[in-house]
Amino acid sequence: MRSNRPTKNDPRGVTRWRRSALVALPATALVVGMTVAMTEGVLAANLSLTSVPFTLSSTTVAAPKGLGTVLTTITAGSSTAAAEVGLPKAGLDGVCIHAVQSVNLPVIGTVGTWSLNISSPGAATPLTTAQLAAGQGIQANNLVLDAQAVKGASATLNATATTPNQIGAAADSANIKGTGISDGTTGQFGLDATGGETDISGLKANANGATIGGAMTLPNLSIALANGDTAGKGTGGGDC
Repeated sequence: MRSNRPTKNDPRGVTRWRRSALVALPATALVVGMTVAMTEGVLAANLSLTSVPFTLSSTTVAAPKGLGTVLTTITAGSSTAAAEVGLPKAGLDGVCIHAVQSVNLPVIGTVGTWSLNISSPGAATPLTTAQLAAGQGIQANNLVLDAQAVKGASATLNATATTPNQIGAAADSANIKGTGISDGTTGQFGLDATGGETDISGLKANANGATIGGAMTLPNLSIALANGDTAGKGTGGGDC
């Protein structure tokens, strides 16, 4: 009669916990850390996203103090460049961030490409720029984007005769520094649009980094990991 005990060559039917733990550890640590943010609904002061390119989108943005822009990086021998866009104060009707990164682990090697999607949906009834400027929606202070491109379906850069916007302002001018941009180079080109409120609809930024000074409350915050280049869902169910 054959014994039911496994032989040396029989499969053991056990989980290789060491390997599984190595695969799961980065994702687990990320999820645990972000769960705290989800339960509190707040991202801490001085949020900083760097190194991994990502897209940031919002249905409507109102910047009561305008914005500033400077050229910061040009890669020699290529057409790659980046600019900083600073908004000293911004009200956003929803925000969606989508980042993609190839994950490599010691010993195991690559575990594929993963997406991190962070979203806080806009209001059920779209907020007006006046409501956003008055403090409704998501409020951010000293929002600075290090971006390859910042696009909007439409934008209004308000100004007055006594406080005009300046195209070609010094990149290190006091007004541009006031938008949160601290590394503008003397003699470099800058856009000083701090003469009045800036309103943007359909904002989408292709960014390399972003900083936000101060606490930022995100209603109904969702943070999710997805395999592959898989965008999350923003306001109205559209792609992030």
